[in-house]
Amino acid sequence: MNKQQSQWITFIKKTTLKTGTFEAKDSQGQSIILEWTQTDIQSSDLAAFKKSICDLASQVLAASEVQFLRIHPEAVSQEMFLQPCTPLFEQGVQSVNWQKVEEQIKSTVKQFYLTDLSAFGDEVIKPLLNDIYFYVVLKNRVSNEILGFLMFAITPALEFGNIKIIHLALMPSEQDRGLEKLLMSSIFKIVQEVKRLFIYVRPTNEWDINMYNAWGFHQDLNPIQDPNHKVNMDCLIIMEYKTELSKSLQETAKALDVKK
Repeated sequence: MNKQQSQWITFIKKTTLKTGTFEAKDSQGQSIILEWTQTDIQSSDLAAFKKSICDLASQVLAASEVQFLRIHPEAVSQEMFLQPCTPLFEQGVQSVNWQKVEEQIKSTVKQFYLTDLSAFGDEVIKPLLNDIYFYVVLKNRVSNEILGFLMFAITPALEFGNIKIIHLALMPSEQDRGLEKLLMSSIFKIVQEVKRLFIYVRPTNEWDINMYNAWGFHQDLNPIQDPNHKVNMDCLIIMEYKTELSKSLQETAKALDVKK
């Protein structure tokens, strides 16, 4: 971790609140709330958050992963996340039961979200102890139902001002209300001095790619891997948002009012 990276971690810890709530209206004028928390890998509140959204996460991720595997079935043996589906491909792609593939992916996602990483040994936990995690939960103001969530992180490998988006998910029934953009823009209300956001996306996920492009994201053609969070770049692309090039999310963030 170089000096600039160390300064970024220190800056966040000194200047960012631990929790907060925003109020806003969607594109249809309906009121919603966003509740956010700053946490770490060993925190019990992170485990509780993951448990609360595992069903939604599995639903959204499974749809995207099935879409990807239909076009790139070879990836089932290339990624640890997809390997549990391998037996379903043994008779060839033409014989695959895609409903069972989706069910297996949902199960794998739920297992990931329900696993308490704090229970793992030092070999797993130690490299992650300096990571700072944030999660934002978007709720219906009347019913308190969870409609979507955002999870992002700041790690020692990131240069000052860089933020990694781990997962942005919204209930499919709630699309076309501008809620995804409200979630993503909340970062600029939570964290100061943001210079760049980036997120990993399946190249087959045209919905998300088009959505991010509309907000001002572009594909990062020269990505730098975080040594503690490596991914298979043969199966993913990185979309990045640079504040020097776009103000779309910053403008949307102005619609978020701090709830007192």
